[in-house]
Amino acid sequence: MLKRGLAITRTIHDRYAPKKRNPYNEIECSDHYARAMSSYGVFTAVCGFEYHGPKGHIAFSPKLSPDNFKAAFTSANGWGSFSQIRTPAEQKERIETLWGSLRVQSLAFDLPEGTVPGTISAKHAGQTIKLDHSVKENRVTINFTKPVRIESNQAIDVKIIFKSINQSQTSNN
Repeated sequence: MLKRGLAITRTIHDRYAPKKRNPYNEIECSDHYARAMSSYGVFTAVCGFEYHGPKGHIAFSPKLSPDNFKAAFTSANGWGSFSQIRTPAEQKERIETLWGSLRVQSLAFDLPEGTVPGTISAKHAGQTIKLDHSVKENRVTINFTKPVRIESNQAIDVKIIFKSINQSQTSNN
């Protein structure tokens, strides 16, 4: 499915190649945009991006290069950058607002197959954020006890330390 989505994106890109025509003439976007907006849907799908402004929920589930991923995101009141770094022992997420602000009550991220989160911590402006979390299949949802507002040029940093397979099997027995 991922391969098919990327092929569609390439077709859209090729259709509007600037060498073939004026790059500022795309009928889908009122003749004043350089790329078809349909490619943005593919971009958000590859990022696994979910956003619900009123609930203060944001989630990412990168489909390409989840071990070292970075992408832009947009929200109702701002935009910014999301990054994810995975090692065999941990996963780190950073959600940074570069313009505007983002109110966050909950976050969700996919974990590698077969991993179980042990310790989860989050920081904003150097302060530890109180949270609880739940896990369903390979997705962890983090709920903050109070909403957090990420202003321009601020970030939330999340660190998920994985339990070893032996630890999780021992605790389940």
